[in-house]
Amino acid sequence: MTARIGYTRLLLLQVVFVLSWSSGFIGAKLGAQSAGAFNLLFWRFLLVSLCLAVFLNRRLLRVSWQQIRHHAVVGFLSQFLYLSCLYVAIQNGLPPGIAAIIAALQPLMTAALSTGMESERSGGWQWLGLMIGFVGVSIVIAGQYGGGGQQGVGLVMYLLPLVSALGLTLATLYERRSVQTQDSGLVLPLFIQSLLTLIGFTAAVIYTDTLSIPHDTNVLISIVWLTVFSTFLAYLSLWMLLRVMTATHVAALVYLEPPVTLVWAALMFGDVIHASTYTGIAVVVAGLVLVRLKRPTVACTY
Repeated sequence: MTARIGYTRLLLLQVVFVLSWSSGFIGAKLGAQSAGAFNLLFWRFLLVSLCLAVFLNRRLLRVSWQQIRHHAVVGFLSQFLYLSCLYVAIQNGLPPGIAAIIAALQPLMTAALSTGMESERSGGWQWLGLMIGFVGVSIVIAGQYGGGGQQGVGLVMYLLPLVSALGLTLATLYERRSVQTQDSGLVLPLFIQSLLTLIGFTAAVIYTDTLSIPHDTNVLISIVWLTVFSTFLAYLSLWMLLRVMTATHVAALVYLEPPVTLVWAALMFGDVIHASTYTGIAVVVAGLVLVRLKRPTVACTY
């Protein structure tokens, strides 16, 4: 599959993929603590939805209720639930790199819980890999929380990214088991999911009374950052990689996001990286190796 694109271009594309998906954690840190998690996400998805609506134009008239129902479920699990938990945790002081490590369990969860096809049915190696992955994350949490971690960060904030990973896993499994009568491409599903997610965050900011027009420079930068890099560039790089690489190899790139995010956050925000964090990353990678040892890793739904 990689013969269609040069090695240098393929390497560059993978770098763009990892950086763009890691940028979501950095953008959350940049804006969530000032603007509030739900408020930041409301403005992000408002901008994303408007941009996609202009791009799609008349094609929006051909959207069916079946597509809306399907992507409502996917959007709730993979965007609203996933991002809500991550952003609330980061808003309350959880370091972006730690959030990335915990959320990176998603491919392991998906691989271990896949039971739709006989060739993907979970076995002992998958469950062992998943348990080892959880041990790795537990080491990270214990090292950060038990060693003082970030001042004022409660244990619940370390657990919220696990809910995010579970939500993305359920979205992936639902997507793989759904029968689609037509190919909707990438942009239209992203628009439907983003618009429905926007409705969810509209309700969230109204319920929590946190809606406000952003004026802070960091918040404005964060909204544009999350729209351009963490949404459009991330999805474009994913789509291009899936054309030239197997889904298994693309999913494996997710495990490069935590160390990249850790270093990025340390340089940009001065976040402290504990020694136990490196140990935890190594254990999580060992779990991934076990999952892939017997059967392919199930691809992510981002």
